[in-house]
Amino acid sequence: MQKWWVAMAVVIMVPNAQAFTEACQLVAQMAGPDYQTKPKRFGSLTAPEDMPKSVEASFIERNGGWFIYQASKDWFDVDHCGPKAQTVGTTTYEFVPVLLNRRTGSNAVVNGVFLIKTYRERHLDEIAGRYGFKMVSTLPNRFTAVFDVKPQVSYDKLIETLDRDRDIEFAVPLLSEPRYRPR
Repeated sequence: MQKWWVAMAVVIMVPNAQAFTEACQLVAQMAGPDYQTKPKRFGSLTAPEDMPKSVEASFIERNGGWFIYQASKDWFDVDHCGPKAQTVGTTTYEFVPVLLNRRTGSNAVVNGVFLIKTYRERHLDEIAGRYGFKMVSTLPNRFTAVFDVKPQVSYDKLIETLDRDRDIEFAVPLLSEPRYRPR
């Protein structure tokens, strides 16, 4: 237990001590212990039959409107845990990061929607204005709302930024994944 406190003290005193080693690591951590990063996976609204051959990835599963793919190499890197676009001909295809829910075995799409809790109700509108977020819905707890935070280069970097904001108590990603069905 004492080692844990020492480690936490070092992390607090040296902000760069908790550097990321893979894409979406902080997003997975904030989503919960069941989530695992999968930098080779991505979600797209483009069906497998419409996906260009230049996008070298195989279809894994469908998750609502999302199609989940796996590439042979990392699709996202440490500095880019966010939507990517690729233009082929005249069509632009968008790809978003995916995490694996180890408990359910399903893939969860990081879709750019966050739950943010502030210390005061007025901070919700201030946060929206400060960062250019769109408030999707307020929640029964008057200090909490759901925000569309797109576009972002990296949701990991966004979480770091929001963590330093004195008006925000916490910010967590809301993921798109199939409803859990017990086996």
